[in-house]
Amino acid sequence: MRASVILLLILFAGSAALSVRAYVLYERADLTIVSITAAGDSLLIELLNAETGQRGYLLTGKPVYLQPYDTALSTVGADQQRLGSQVSSVPGGGKYVVELKSLVATKMAELAATVNLARAGNHAGALKIVNTNEGLQVMDNARGVIADLQRAANTAGASRRSALAAQLVAFAALAAVLAVTDLLASFVLRRRLRRAGKEIGSLNANLEQQVQNRTLHLVRANKHLEAFAYSIAHDLRTPLRGISGFAEALAEDYGGRLDETGREYAGRVQEGCTRMATILDDLLHLSQVTQSDINLQDVDLSAEVTAICDQLRARDPGRQVQVTIQEGVRVTADRALIRSALDNLLGNAWKFTSRRDGAAIEFATAPAGDASLCCYVRDNGAGFDPAYAAKLFQRLHTPSEFPGTGIGLASVRRIIERHGGRTWAEGAVDGGATIYFTLNAEGTP
Repeated sequence: MRASVILLLILFAGSAALSVRAYVLYERADLTIVSITAAGDSLLIELLNAETGQRGYLLTGKPVYLQPYDTALSTVGADQQRLGSQVSSVPGGGKYVVELKSLVATKMAELAATVNLARAGNHAGALKIVNTNEGLQVMDNARGVIADLQRAANTAGASRRSALAAQLVAFAALAAVLAVTDLLASFVLRRRLRRAGKEIGSLNANLEQQVQNRTLHLVRANKHLEAFAYSIAHDLRTPLRGISGFAEALAEDYGGRLDETGREYAGRVQEGCTRMATILDDLLHLSQVTQSDINLQDVDLSAEVTAICDQLRARDPGRQVQVTIQEGVRVTADRALIRSALDNLLGNAWKFTSRRDGAAIEFATAPAGDASLCCYVRDNGAGFDPAYAAKLFQRLHTPSEFPGTGIGLASVRRIIERHGGRTWAEGAVDGGATIYFTLNAEGTP
C-alpha cells in the first residue's frame, strides 16, 4: 500500500509539473505573436514618420518638418533588431527579416538623398527622385513583407498553441485520474485505520493489558504515519535528484564521447531539474503561506523595506540602485508574512532593473478610499505591457530574460488577501512597473 501511494503521488506531481509547463509555453507562444505584430507595426510607423518629415521639408523648406525624419533615423534600427529577435520561432522568419532589412535600407537611402539635395538647395533634383515613385514601391513592398511575417507568426503560433492545448488537456486528465485513484487509496487506508481503532476498543473492554498493548501499537502506528509522510515529501524529490545526478555524470564521464548536441541535451536536463526543484520549493512555500496562522502585531514597514534593500545590496554589491523609502509607514499585520511579501516585491524590482542604467526603486504610500493603508513598490525597470496587467501575477518574462519561477507575485497576492487587502499593478514596456497593495484595519482573519 505504501509503495502504491508513493508511486501515485510521484506520478501526480509529474503530470502536474508537465501541465504547468504546457500552460507556460502556451502563454509564451501567444506573447510571441503579440510581440512580432507590435514590432512590425512600430517599424512601419517609423518609416511613415520618416517619409512624412521628408515630404514636409521638401514642400516647405523649413527644418522643423524634419523632426520625424531625424527621430526615425535613431529608432528604425532598434525596431528592426527587436523584430529580428522575435522571429526565431517562426518557420522561415529569417528570410522576411533579411528582405525587410534591404527594403528599409533602400527607403532610408532614398529619403536621405532627397533631404541632402534639398538642404543643398537642389529642390528640383530632390523632387525628381520623389517623382520616380520608387520610394512608394519600396514602402508597398515593406508593407507586404511585414504583413507576410505577421501572418506566418500567427499561423505558427496557432499551430503551437493547438498542440500545447492538447498536451494541457491530456496532462490535466491524467492528473485527475491519478487524484481520484489517490483518493480511493486514501479511503482504503482510512478504513483500515478505523478497523484497527475498533479492535483496540474491543480489547479495552476485556483486559487492561490489552489496552496497554494496543495503546503501544497505536503509538507505533502514529510514528509510522509520521515517517510515511516524511517519506512522501522526501521521495518526491528523489527521482528528480537522480535524473539530475545521472545527467551530470553523463556530462562529466562521457562528455568527450558526446557531440555538441548531446552535451547540450545533458545540460538542458540538468537545468530542467534545477528549475523543477525550485518550482517545487516555491509551490511548497505558497502552500505554507496559505495554511499558516496569522499572528497580528505592529510592524514598521519602512524598517522592513530598509533591511531588505540592505540585504539586496550586500548580495549584489556591484549594483548602483537609488532606493527611496517613505519613513514611518506602520501597519498591523503578521510580520513574517508581510516580510515575505516585501521580499518578493523588492526582489522583483531589483531583478527587473538589472539592465537599467540609473536604476531606481521607491517604496511609499498612496491614497486608497477602500482600505486603511495602500502601499506601493515602484521601479524603472523592464516593465510590462498594460494589456497584460491582469496576468501580471503570472510569469510574463521568460527565464532566459530574467531568472525566477514567477510564483513570487502569486505568494504576494495570497499574503495580501489573507490580510483582507488586494493587489494590482501599473506599468509600461521598458517603462517600469508599480505594484500596489492595500491592508485593512485590525482584526483581519
